[in-house]
Amino acid sequence: MNNFKMKNVSTALFLAISALLLSWSCTGTKKENKESPPQNTLSSSVSDSALFHFWDQFDMQDTALVKNPEKGEQQLADFLGLLTKTPDSATRDKAAAIMLDKAKVNRTSFDYFIKQYEHYLYDGNSPMRNDIAYESVLRYLINTAVLTDLEKEGYRPTYKLVRQNRVNQTATDFSFELPNGQKQKLSETDAKFMLLMFYDPDCSHCKETIHQLRDNPQLVQLFTQLQIQIVAIDPWGDRSKWKQYQSELSYQWINGLDTDRQILSANLYDLKASPTIYLLDEHKKVLLKDTYLENVIQYFANAHK
Repeated sequence: MNNFKMKNVSTALFLAISALLLSWSCTGTKKENKESPPQNTLSSSVSDSALFHFWDQFDMQDTALVKNPEKGEQQLADFLGLLTKTPDSATRDKAAAIMLDKAKVNRTSFDYFIKQYEHYLYDGNSPMRNDIAYESVLRYLINTAVLTDLEKEGYRPTYKLVRQNRVNQTATDFSFELPNGQKQKLSETDAKFMLLMFYDPDCSHCKETIHQLRDNPQLVQLFTQLQIQIVAIDPWGDRSKWKQYQSELSYQWINGLDTDRQILSANLYDLKASPTIYLLDEHKKVLLKDTYLENVIQYFANAHK
């Protein structure tokens, strides 16, 4: 796997883990969620208007302006900051369409921004990676008259990938082999919460994440307290490598091998980076997609407020 992703758990994060553990031990159970006022001070109509008119003063005919990182790229980054925080799909679609319709007057500008969208929203190493926002861009690209049919077909596989295993969807089921040789399905795995982690035995960043989950006492305690079952899957199908790698994994985890490489060959999951992490609930519904350890911990911290 060419791309990788990894974020080290910082000291500040460990303090947050400790605080969450202390809060949990003091209350015994999770606090009831209480309704709170909206966090955004701007009304949705004002926010939508800002998105729809964001590019009004930007000259797409000026190629030098477009390709200037401090102008074109920064303008897009600021735009994505708003777009990725927009919960409504129709609003995201309309904002992306307005922007790309404006860009299509200059094919050079159009092509440049298409690449930048992919870089910011879909690249495995991008901190702004966001399948939901990229879906709006892809929906435009597979329907626009600007691209040829062949060009549009090139985006369809990615469009299909970003639309599967989304938050609130049931995770795609698959079978895997256990160290004892038995077969098991994801749907048969019983757990209150599941951290589903796809890894590559040759990936050093996977090993770092695995060691954090295995060896850090705060993380181990937190996952035990929250009843999170770690399911570590090697999708590459090399049984010899997988067997040798067992010593890196915890015996408390469910460790599986996709012997038929079905996950990769059928694109059951979008594994553009390694490790790739999902958080699932007891019904195998996706709570977090393609996420980081920090986000998993933050998810439970927010739920406990």
